[in-house]
Amino acid sequence: MNLGRGPVEGDAFGQALLARQEGKVGDIVSERDDGLVELDPFDYFSPPHGPVWDWVVARAGHRILDIGAGAGRAALALQAMGRQVLALDVSPGAVEVCRRGGVASTFLGTVLDLAATGPVPFDSFIAINSLSIVFSPTQAVGFHDALRAIGHPDSPLVGTILDPYRTDAPVHLAYQEANRAAGRMAGEVRWRVRFQRLADPWHSILWACPEELAEIAGWAGWRLVETTPTADARYGALLRPEPT
Repeated sequence: MNLGRGPVEGDAFGQALLARQEGKVGDIVSERDDGLVELDPFDYFSPPHGPVWDWVVARAGHRILDIGAGAGRAALALQAMGRQVLALDVSPGAVEVCRRGGVASTFLGTVLDLAATGPVPFDSFIAINSLSIVFSPTQAVGFHDALRAIGHPDSPLVGTILDPYRTDAPVHLAYQEANRAAGRMAGEVRWRVRFQRLADPWHSILWACPEELAEIAGWAGWRLVETTPTADARYGALLRPEPT
C-alpha cells in the first residue's frame, strides 16, 4: 500500500528559490547517492562580486547565454552592464524567479532545446557554478555540439567549477575512492536537491581539477585556455571551441 511516504519528485530547486524570493523559508538540501545530506549555503540572490566574477565579466561578450541561471543573479548583473543576456535553466521555478526578478530574456529547457529553436548566435556562454553540469561525462559531447550550433566559431565558455581534490574531509575522500573502484572519475557525483517533501530527479555532475577538465573538454572538441584560482576550492575556467 502506498502511504505517501518518501519524497515527491518535482521541481525542488525551483520551489525553494520561489519561497526565498517570497520571503519564506527556502532551505535547499543537497542529497548525494551515498546518503550524504548537506544544507546548501549558497546565496542565489545577492549580486555576484569579487575578483573571479570580474575575471568572468572581462571574458564574456555582449550577447551571452547564462547556462544554469538559477535565480538570475549573474544575468541581472550583466544586464545592468548593458549586456544582452538569455537566462537558461531546466527548472520552471528558477525561470519564474528570473522573470519576477527582472531578467529580460529567459528560456526554460536545455541547451539542446534552445539549439532546436535556431537562436541568433551568442558571443559567449557563461556557467557560474554550473560547469560541473556542462562537463558531466554522460552529456559533454552532445552539450558542446549544441553550444557550437548556437555560437560563433570562437565563442568562449567561461564559468566556475569545484576542484574535488582540494578537500581533506573523510566523507568526500571515501566517495572519491569508491568512484575510482567502480571505474568512474573521482569527482563524478550523483545527487539531487531536496526542498520540504520535493526532490529533483537524480542526476550526475562532474567536479574536476584543471587537468581533468582540459582532458574532458578535448573529448568534446573544446580546449581549456585559461584558469584562475579562487579563495576556496572552486576555480574559474575559460574554454574555446577547437577549429573544425
